[in-house]
Amino acid sequence: MPIFAWLLSAAAPPVLALEIEFDYTYDTRGFFTDLATGAPRVDRRALLDMAASHYRGFTDTLSAIMPAEGDQWSVSFLHPSLGGPGVTLNDVAIEADTLRIYVGGSPSAPGVLGFAGTGVNLQATGSAAFVDAVMTRGQLNTTGPHASDYATWGGYIWFNASNDWYFGADAAGLSPGSPDFLTTATHEIGHILGFGEADSWLAQIDAGTGLFTGTASLAAYGGGVPVDRYGSHWAEGTMSERDGQMQETMMDPSTPFGERQLPTALDYAGFADMGWQVSSVPEPESALTLLAGLALIGRRASRAGVHRSDTR
Repeated sequence: MPIFAWLLSAAAPPVLALEIEFDYTYDTRGFFTDLATGAPRVDRRALLDMAASHYRGFTDTLSAIMPAEGDQWSVSFLHPSLGGPGVTLNDVAIEADTLRIYVGGSPSAPGVLGFAGTGVNLQATGSAAFVDAVMTRGQLNTTGPHASDYATWGGYIWFNASNDWYFGADAAGLSPGSPDFLTTATHEIGHILGFGEADSWLAQIDAGTGLFTGTASLAAYGGGVPVDRYGSHWAEGTMSERDGQMQETMMDPSTPFGERQLPTALDYAGFADMGWQVSSVPEPESALTLLAGLALIGRRASRAGVHRSDTR
């Protein structure tokens, strides 16, 4: 089967797959939480779960980060609500095959939709197995100019609350003046998964032509793929197929207001080339699934801290 056809297959996701946990601890300015009542903004949180569902076909085996006696680790990152000094995590536990993403939002200058990262000053001490779990999640060859794989503990996402976001599951409700929250959230998760950032991504940008030359991407695009001037996205306007239709790739630098752009065959191919095991392209979540998610979140509203999005 050609690689691009494999990426477009509709096979059911395997039993074991990537899980994404969204943590609202630093949602201190009301983007995902009603500050007056403390209740979650269930529509917005459900859309984050929907965004994560587009990666449920990723099946890498990631080691758990579970500090034991003598083990320590830490990482620092910007406050996801830009509401205070930077955040430093110390010795948190993260289960196997799981990423944790801290989210928030705050008003800022219009135009910027959001940004994401995996933090800085990632450090670990202790047993060799523990250090390996923190730094590489048990994956091999994740750093350097010849890297072929990637893994991370997780990361953070900030959303610009000054935008007139469309917080809807049905793309038919989009209007020209509103950016699509689902598109932006799915895009930013992609950066945490290494798109445009991983050494294994950068290793496949040809120094002579500036084109991305990963095997799966070559097959999906029909040749070397243009990237933006920073090498962190596909070039603006790069096209690929999704659900039998051609659309602009999700992982190019921008999405016009009023449009929904979810992962295409080429987007998934890029993730496969940087080392993720992309076993199948997930079917888009339905509006009924979203509504079920809203009800589930409502029943769990009393739980503080982490809300898990199961990408199986």
